[in-house]
Amino acid sequence: MDIEIKMPALSDTMKSGQITKWYVEEGQYVEKGACLCDVAVDKMSFEVYSDYEGIISKIVCPAGTTVEPGDVIAIIAHSEEVKSSSTQKEIKQEYGYKEYDLVVIGAGPGGYVAAIKAAKKGAKVALFEKDKLGGTCLNRGCIPTKAYARIAEVYDILNRAFEFGFDIKINSFDYTQVVKRKDGIVGELVEGINALLKANGVDVFNAEAKVDKEKNVLFGENKIKAKNIIIATGSSPAELPIEGINSKNVMNSDTILEMTSLPQSLCIIGGGVIGMEFAFIMNQFGVKVSVVEMMPNILPTLDKKISSSIKFAAQKRGIKIYTSSTVERIDEEEGGGSIVTIKSGENIKRIYADKVFVSIGRKLNTDIGPIAELLEFEGKAIKIDEHMKTNIEGVYAIGDVTGKMMLAHVASAQGEVAVDNIFGESSTLDYMKIPAAVFTEPEIGYFGYTEEEARNKFQDVKVGRFNFEHNGRAKTYGETEGFAKVISNEKGEVVGAWVVGSGASELIHILSTACQEGVDAEALKKVVYAHPTRSETIMEAVKDIFGESIHKV
Repeated sequence: MDIEIKMPALSDTMKSGQITKWYVEEGQYVEKGACLCDVAVDKMSFEVYSDYEGIISKIVCPAGTTVEPGDVIAIIAHSEEVKSSSTQKEIKQEYGYKEYDLVVIGAGPGGYVAAIKAAKKGAKVALFEKDKLGGTCLNRGCIPTKAYARIAEVYDILNRAFEFGFDIKINSFDYTQVVKRKDGIVGELVEGINALLKANGVDVFNAEAKVDKEKNVLFGENKIKAKNIIIATGSSPAELPIEGINSKNVMNSDTILEMTSLPQSLCIIGGGVIGMEFAFIMNQFGVKVSVVEMMPNILPTLDKKISSSIKFAAQKRGIKIYTSSTVERIDEEEGGGSIVTIKSGENIKRIYADKVFVSIGRKLNTDIGPIAELLEFEGKAIKIDEHMKTNIEGVYAIGDVTGKMMLAHVASAQGEVAVDNIFGESSTLDYMKIPAAVFTEPEIGYFGYTEEEARNKFQDVKVGRFNFEHNGRAKTYGETEGFAKVISNEKGEVVGAWVVGSGASELIHILSTACQEGVDAEALKKVVYAHPTRSETIMEAVKDIFGESIHKV
C-alpha cells in the first residue's frame, strides 16, 4: 500500500515553504518518527518527520521546491513485509560499528546542553530523545507555564489600567489564543534547539535508549558504543494512591497544559511551586481556585515569611487555601465535575470543582536498562560525586535523576560540569549559591538557606530586610508588594537571600552571581546601584545587615 506524505503546516502563519534538504533517498527504509527533510519557512528552518515506516518509493518534491501545506512531497511503500529481517540486518550494520566519544540519553535542558558543549570541544556526540527536544522544561514545564504567566500578568495590568489613567474595558478573553501563543513559543524554541544541535554536528536519535551492563547503548534492534555516557532522563509526574486519582476530570502537570478551554473551578492538590504558580495563573484567568496542601504552609520548603507573604497575596485574590489537609478521595459528580474530599484533623470537607489538578511530586526516570543494576543509588536518585560521576567509570548522571535540585538551569549546569570533567578538567557546583525562582504573583527569587535553617546552622546570623513599598521604582510601577531579605553568618558570608516582589526572579541574580564568586556582605555593602531601580531593594537589604540602610526607619 502506498502512503502519501503531505507537507504539514509548520507554523500558524505558513502559506508556503521551500524544501532545502532531504535526509532520505528513494529506495531507503525509514522508521516512524524519522526525519525526512528540512523546510525553510519565513526565515526559519523546520524538520518534517515521517508518521509511517516503510520504503521511500518516490520523492515528489526535490530540494529547492516551493511547497504549500497539504502538498504531497513523498510516497512511502508501506506493508507488514517491508521491514524484513534483511532490512533489520542492514540497520544493525549501519549503527552497530559506530563508536561515539559521548552518548547523552535525554534531550532536556541538561542533555542537549551537555551534547552541544561536548561537540564544541570536538567530541563525536550522539543524543537520544524518545519524546521531544527540550524535555519537560520546554514542552510541558518552564516555558509553557511562563507563557501563561505572562498572559496572566498582562490581564492583571489591564484590569488595573484605571490606576494609570486609562479607561479600558475587557470585552472578552480568548483562551484558545493563549494556548496558540504558548504552542507557537514552544515550537520555535524546539526548532531552535534542533538547529543548534545540527549546527554543532550532534547526531540526534528520536528513539528510547537503554544501556546494558557492558555500557552498550541499545535502541530498538540497534546498538552503539560510547566512551562516555551521560544519563539525563529527567522525571515525570508521580502517581499517588488516592481513590479516584484516575478519573476523567483529574489532570497532572503534563495534561493541564493540554486543556483547550478553561474550567469555571479548579481544585489544586499540592501547594508547592507548580501548584501555586498555576493557582495564580488560573485565578487571573477568572477560574475559581482552591489549593489543598498537606503541610502547615504552602510552599513548605521556602522561607516561612515568603510562604506567609504568598499565602496572603493568594487569599487577597480570592484563592482558597486549605493547609494541614489531606485528600481522602476524588469522586465524579453527576453534573460533570468532581467532589474532592479532604480531611484536616477530625474535620471533613468536600470541595466541588470542574477540574482537579494533582501537583504533588515527581518520579525519577531511572529505568535505563540493565546498567541500573550496577549503579549506586541514594534513595531513588542515581548517586553521583561532585563531578557528576556515578560509581561506573565513564558513566555520568545529571538533572532530576540525581535528586539534587530539580530545576532546568541546574540540569544545564550539571551537564556542563560533566562535560568539563570528561575532558579532564576539575569542575564542581555549589548548589547552595544557585538561584531559583517561583512565578507566583508576586514572584519569588531565592538561593541558600531559609532564615530558620540559617539560625539552626550558624552561631551568629544577621538578617537585613527592605520592603518594596519604600522603593521609588516599585511605586512608579504600582507593584509595591513584597520585600528583599539577605542573611549572613558569623564570617560575613551571605548564606541566603530571598526576594518576593515584582521582578524577583531577575533581581536575585545580583546577589547569587556575586556570592558564587565569593563576595561577602561587607563588600556587597559598598556596591553602587542605579536609581531609580527595583534593584535598590537589594542594596538597602544588604546595608540593613549592618544597620546602615538609608531609607529604612
